Amino acid sequence: MDNATYPRALGSTIRQDMLLYPVVVLVGARQVGKSTLGREIAASRGMAYRTLDDRDVLAQAREDPEGLLAELDGPGFVDEAQRAPELFLAMKAVVDRDQRPGQYLLSGSNQPRITGAVGDSLLGRAAYRILRPLSLSELRLDEVHRGWDFLFQRDDRMVFEQLDARSEESGALDWRSVVQTGGFPRAVAVPPVQRRRLLDDYVQVYANRDIREILSIESSDRFEQFLRLLAARTGQVLNANGLAADLGIPVTTIRRWLGALQRSFLLELIPAYSRNASMRVIKAPKQFLVDPALALAAAREPEPTGFHLENLIAIDLAIWKDIAPGRSVHHWRLQSGQEVDFILEMDGGLLAVEVKTTTHSGRGDARHLGTFMERHPDTRRGLLLSADPHIRMISDRVIAAPWWAVV
Repeated sequence: MDNATYPRALGSTIRQDMLLYPVVVLVGARQVGKSTLGREIAASRGMAYRTLDDRDVLAQAREDPEGLLAELDGPGFVDEAQRAPELFLAMKAVVDRDQRPGQYLLSGSNQPRITGAVGDSLLGRAAYRILRPLSLSELRLDEVHRGWDFLFQRDDRMVFEQLDARSEESGALDWRSVVQTGGFPRAVAVPPVQRRRLLDDYVQVYANRDIREILSIESSDRFEQFLRLLAARTGQVLNANGLAADLGIPVTTIRRWLGALQRSFLLELIPAYSRNASMRVIKAPKQFLVDPALALAAAREPEPTGFHLENLIAIDLAIWKDIAPGRSVHHWRLQSGQEVDFILEMDGGLLAVEVKTTTHSGRGDARHLGTFMERHPDTRRGLLLSADPHIRMISDRVIAAPWWAVV
């Protein structure tokens, strides 16, 4: 299937932003589809298009940015805008004279320069949106992200009705196949036998070329080793000291490299949840790569594990969190070992989510949900997601459902 045929749920958010802000900035990891989405939106709005991948356009953006903006003769989409920071000051001058919304749509690849430059020049005048790899909703050709809001309803009957409807609409899915496919458009488009090679090449290109545009790296081989080790620990609590010890690298270097991956939109960190300072809670975040198939290929693991299913759900939650204000996603883990994979918060309500790969879930799989809910009695409900197709209440306020009924 052609990449352009996949709907992107972020498109409607960007179109709304363009009714409010003079500048909208679309950022994300390399090859997630920013250019495709930007061009679709620009075409629908009659906006001019320029890409700084074009050498002549790049030279003009650096040497005569005012002239380039004048040539747009109205609203325009500038792709790979981070290549010419000079453009942002010229854009600021235009926006200062005319505050009309929807004047410029910018996109930037994994280099952090676009956020820094735009932030310095267009503070308060620009909205930022992160595009991640294709979600399962988008792979199903849904124009709207399925979302998690319905799980916060107080009426159990309505939640069950929606879970049943979603499960029937989706049909049972093999989580191994889904996480091995991932959501990078190019990887989705190629046969499975070529997918891992393409994603492995992605890691090598980032470690040996792209990272040099962000950090001064003395050893690309050592950085690639770090990235692959991090991928092998996707879904686990981040331990920078452990990474440093395993690689024989100062922890300060590890933290710089982690920051670079975050700024490149390749690393998602889920913060710890703790409402009670006296509770012995692990405060370190959980780490996930931006795509489960990328994590699998980067770690060079032969088969996916439950951590990769959790990775898939973590990224879907990150998309849900960004769609509207008032939402947050955390994890919860006590020093004694009890843990819950995800704690969702929306408008003051809490939802505890545990993820398993079992095909026969039971009360024992939900025991940590019960622990969390005992300690946080205001939790709306617990949700046990697994490969078990049966939707049911398995304990007080804990619903078991197949993961494909939600994601």
